[in-house]
Amino acid sequence: MTPCPRGSLPFLLLVAWGVLGVSCSRDDAVDAGRDDRPGQGVTRDVKGGVEFADGFKRIRFEAERDGRIESDDAHPDVGGKLMRVVDDADASGGKCIEVPDKAGTPIGKAGSKDDIARHARAVYKVKVEAAGSYTFWCRRKWLDACGDTLAVRFDREGQPRDSKTEFLFGGSDSKPVRWAWSPVSEGGQPRQFYLSAGEHTMEILNLEDGPRFDVLVLTDDPGYVPQGKEE
Repeated sequence: MTPCPRGSLPFLLLVAWGVLGVSCSRDDAVDAGRDDRPGQGVTRDVKGGVEFADGFKRIRFEAERDGRIESDDAHPDVGGKLMRVVDDADASGGKCIEVPDKAGTPIGKAGSKDDIARHARAVYKVKVEAAGSYTFWCRRKWLDACGDTLAVRFDREGQPRDSKTEFLFGGSDSKPVRWAWSPVSEGGQPRQFYLSAGEHTMEILNLEDGPRFDVLVLTDDPGYVPQGKEE
């Protein structure tokens, strides 16, 4: 979001949501985790996702197609909904989800203006065939250092927002604006979430205004790093 004094709003958001770690990203990859098995080679479709040749699972979501959006209205200066589907030629399928710049935040800021708290989420149903520890990845684009983070949580649909159950991802001073893959980071490595077999709910929640997100991936391969659009 612009204008935004570097370190001001991001700092408040990090404090408010209890940051566990922020990943540094590059084009369609990250500087976290192993990057020695990109692509995995042969795959086959299975219930709950795609199975790699070595037995690991990958569950992929097209952000704007495979879930539903629940959103407050954006700041009147921006108009429309706080979280919305937009066209992007570099996104998978040519579309993605955006929280527009200066549209509002959960802490009551819209760019440099004081505002009411505004909330939005994209909700996805996750069918897990094999219980295990899964790494979450998101292909996302950031506007600037004041609009580069989102949050994810599991199995909390309908419950109030809570820093103890939300996990921040994104965060980078890299320029220019570009698509890149981000995990939830913990201790400099992608964090893993235990998911039992069955159906789960995954939510992507707004933090700052400005980011876009495109593709979401869950995998039980701890060394897997998504590449490109993961199509």
